[in-house]
Amino acid sequence: ELVHMIWETLDDKDKKLSVAASQILVNMTSHSDQLFTAPKKTVPQILWILHNTDAIHMYNSMAMVLNNISRSLEQAKIIVEMLSLKDCQLFLKLISCNQEQGYLAAVLGNIAVTDEGRKLLLQESLFSELISLLTMPGNIIVRRNIARLLRNLSFDTKTHNIFLQFLPQIVYPLVGGEEVEDEDMEKLPLDLQYLPEDKCRESDLQTRILLSDTLFQIGGSFSVREKFREENYYVLLKNYDQWEEDMDARERIQNVIYLIVQEDGEVDLRKEGELPQGLEKEDQVVHVERDNQNVEILKENGGS
Repeated sequence: ELVHMIWETLDDKDKKLSVAASQILVNMTSHSDQLFTAPKKTVPQILWILHNTDAIHMYNSMAMVLNNISRSLEQAKIIVEMLSLKDCQLFLKLISCNQEQGYLAAVLGNIAVTDEGRKLLLQESLFSELISLLTMPGNIIVRRNIARLLRNLSFDTKTHNIFLQFLPQIVYPLVGGEEVEDEDMEKLPLDLQYLPEDKCRESDLQTRILLSDTLFQIGGSFSVREKFREENYYVLLKNYDQWEEDMDARERIQNVIYLIVQEDGEVDLRKEGELPQGLEKEDQVVHVERDNQNVEILKENGGS
């Protein structure tokens, strides 16, 4: 009853009241998604608000609510059935225009754990735009959540051939401005050649780790390992390993380097199209990394 009243208040003409109601929903859903036992009613209302240009004052709160209620696999499966390509394209537009803080990227990462979500996100027109957000300036939340989305997609080995087309964009955030010998440079993909000396790596540690994990996952496919070797990714990843100060992050990228430098007969891999030995099967490992995914508006940040 109370939740229903709060939802109705979102339509109030008084913007201050509707914003306060939306922030209450953020806080409530940050503690439990069980409040939303009727997603077929609540999700369309959230989408209606996000599509309504007159409701821009509630975009960020609605993005946070949608993220909170799509965290679990069960809820993600329900919610993705209500999302269209048009909805996802809208999410990208709002993210790119900074009309919300980046939690819609987290929503997309949440639905990436479902079969239907992966089919939706891997559509060419959408996936290329998603990849471009890896270098979005000034918004760590977006970059981290896009990296998490890629990591979640990469657990499904059927996605690896698609990732092949975007390897330079995935590796780019890990690349710095170190000098590379001409002979090595010529083997690199064009997009990674002759980068400026002041080229900076991704500043967020978690994003770097997620990208390394993605590279390791897709490296479980022979076609990807072959591309790593043909296009000399070893040089760039080795430079990153030497630059990285965090030991956990270094271990993650060293796992990728190991896949590259070892002969396939020496690498402990399963047959083509399966994950490296030691990783669980797809239905066990595909999950959303939920650390810091629960979002709540705190009083000191101006929330209710």
